[in-house]
Amino acid sequence: MPVPFYRYSYKTATSEMMTDRYRESKAENIRCVKYIEDENTGFYANAYKDNCVDSDGKYSKHLIEEFGLERVMSIYAATLKASIHDGRISPDMKKWASDFNAGLRHEEDKSDLHLSKMHIGIVNILARHAVEEYNKLKLFSSEHCISTVGEDLTGRVVVVSPKHLKEEYWAPENQLWLATGGFGCSPTASGRAVYSTCLIDGDENRWDRGDIIGIIKDEYLPDWAREKLQEIQNPEQESGMELK
Repeated sequence: MPVPFYRYSYKTATSEMMTDRYRESKAENIRCVKYIEDENTGFYANAYKDNCVDSDGKYSKHLIEEFGLERVMSIYAATLKASIHDGRISPDMKKWASDFNAGLRHEEDKSDLHLSKMHIGIVNILARHAVEEYNKLKLFSSEHCISTVGEDLTGRVVVVSPKHLKEEYWAPENQLWLATGGFGCSPTASGRAVYSTCLIDGDENRWDRGDIIGIIKDEYLPDWAREKLQEIQNPEQESGMELK
């Protein structure tokens, strides 16, 4: 299992008493960068053949298995952002890099995430490979949601951002939660807490309103989620059906 990627600053880690996790993640970032650039384990030695960039995708998949998708994408994004005006970076990947982890790790030294020995055009291609792997997960995004702006979340099925889930839980079913209460459900309250129940397994958790992408649009709510929602909202009815 890859070392979990810690997204936030040292200041945040200190306030949350997670400095050990911060240091462990930073060390793994450095190991990943060195691994990619190493003359033996690196990209040029293992995935750049006859002017083809990881044509079978094996090296990219190996990196993700070894270091985790979020860490690999973060390294590519930070490297591309550092050269954002370079014409060898495609427009779509410039936008992706600029948007990636927006608002996270701000004011933080990102030198541990930079590939300094890689041709930026190659990083552009590798980043695209990583994004393709991410897209295969078919996670819910803002396009599947109604905005939370001005909306009361109580009793609504909300979508939690994958940025606030451990990578091992990056699956659409783990993003769907029934908001049950908390000041964060109100669009006007100063509180941020949204108490919720996970539809897939009934787990209960406290989310921050900012952790939520939006309210799932009805047309994107899977059939299994509708059934689970019915069970949660009408437990007596479900119990009666079982007794019969």
